[in-house]
Amino acid sequence: MNLACHCDPSSNGCTALSNDIRACQGRGIKVLLSIGGGSGSYSLTSAKDARQVANYLWNNFLGGQSSSRPLGDAVLDGIDFDIVGGTDQHWDERANALSEFRHQRKVYLSAAPQCPFPDAWMGTAIATGLFDYVWVQFYKNPPCQYSGNSSQLISAWNQWTTIQAGQVFLGLPAAPEAAASGYIPPDVLVSQVLPYIKTSPKYGGVMLWSKFFDNGYSAAIKSDSMCSLHICPFASTMDTKLYFAILLLILFSFVPKSDARGEIAVYWGQDEQEGTLTKTCNTRKYAYVNIAFLSAFGNGQTPKINLAGHCDPNSAKGCRRVSNGIKNCQGQGIKVMLSIGGGDGSYTLTSDDDARTVADYIWNNFLGGWSSSRPLGDAVLDGIDFDIEQGDSHYAALARRLSQYNNRGGKRVYLTAAPQCPFPDHWLNDALRTGLFDYVWIQFYNNPSCEFSSRSRGGFRMAWRKWTSSIQARKFFLGLPASRAAAGSGYISPETLRSEVLPFIKGFQGYGGVMLWDRYNDVQSGYSSAIKGSV
Repeated sequence: MNLACHCDPSSNGCTALSNDIRACQGRGIKVLLSIGGGSGSYSLTSAKDARQVANYLWNNFLGGQSSSRPLGDAVLDGIDFDIVGGTDQHWDERANALSEFRHQRKVYLSAAPQCPFPDAWMGTAIATGLFDYVWVQFYKNPPCQYSGNSSQLISAWNQWTTIQAGQVFLGLPAAPEAAASGYIPPDVLVSQVLPYIKTSPKYGGVMLWSKFFDNGYSAAIKSDSMCSLHICPFASTMDTKLYFAILLLILFSFVPKSDARGEIAVYWGQDEQEGTLTKTCNTRKYAYVNIAFLSAFGNGQTPKINLAGHCDPNSAKGCRRVSNGIKNCQGQGIKVMLSIGGGDGSYTLTSDDDARTVADYIWNNFLGGWSSSRPLGDAVLDGIDFDIEQGDSHYAALARRLSQYNNRGGKRVYLTAAPQCPFPDHWLNDALRTGLFDYVWIQFYNNPSCEFSSRSRGGFRMAWRKWTSSIQARKFFLGLPASRAAAGSGYISPETLRSEVLPFIKGFQGYGGVMLWDRYNDVQSGYSSAIKGSV
């Protein structure tokens, strides 16, 4: 458990909060334990694992018994799911397991999904219909947040109110500095947004991130939001007197104290000696695999894939056998992306129309569309990685077009990017500014001005700060060569990475882990094995 500086759970120092919890509950305020968060170390590996975690939560925070209850003997009202990392698997099993305790005591379930619908991590769990409250995070998500007008927000709101849940809340930052984007001034919220969303039968109110940033925002919106920030015990109808109680969403994080955990991404496809995709994923070292590369596209040419010696896309068999490897990886919860571009390709986008044409080709040939000529067979990749190191602009148009395919056929299209570490990136800046990218693995190699070196750390630290504070993305990864031979410069020994680099970058919101170039060099060096326990 991590309660920042409120108390130290490792020394039983949080049990005193039990009195505060009971005091809140005595005033009709529901207090929930939020599990997950943006920088935690969590995942569920199986249905059995999900049930074990549910049993732990019941015994240590809810109505069960345990000698080691971190918050003392107070019984919390429920569990909030704030899942923004790990895999999307088994959260539904955990919701089911928690709901089974309702025969002994009511356990409220709530969730804080991102506003793109359905949520990438909790879509399956929310679809169980077991959740009492869903507070949708309409911030740090430009495609569905308020940005000068409410059309995108309203469109997403209409989707979210179709779910089976007791009430749906509008999640907002309580101040401009509380989130990179999505802040709505109180007067705009009251005049433009609330009048529409309050017409929904499932409207529950407003959720704010967070108490620290709420310096008057809740007071400014309380009367207009009706049940915003409230659970409303109605006497009979809306015409009767309302007795409001502010709902404090106490954001306890079920994560180890000050130990943000990340994952490893790797590029595969540029050396046949690196082994098959199936073998790569069976190592269980990687959470993300980028297939490299779709190296020719744009300007009217037929896109071409180059997987070095793995297969010949122009032969009779082509590269369709890679499809089985993709499916194997995905079956293990590993996301597989197609990386477009690379350092030696023949690609360019001559216009926004050209970009949209390429996006349509990618959708039909590698993602959820249909084509008779799918180069990698019938496997549906999880997304597209932008490794752009040449050509013209228009990559923002490519990203926007691909994002329009998001959730068609029920599957999310992930967008990732591998910019160079000098900020802003020469080729990808406009695309990254769209805020559409899920993961950004920054190449801190072959760039002496911003890579880490024993002689200078200032440029590296400044670049990491700049990237994580200036770009809207879910996670940021430190891109490194997996061996000295993998790049001209920028290699960091595992020992130095563990002792000097990771402690620094893990302190930043949005830390996602490490990206390695590439699988072949990782096989030769064993780099991922040496760092996995520390990432």
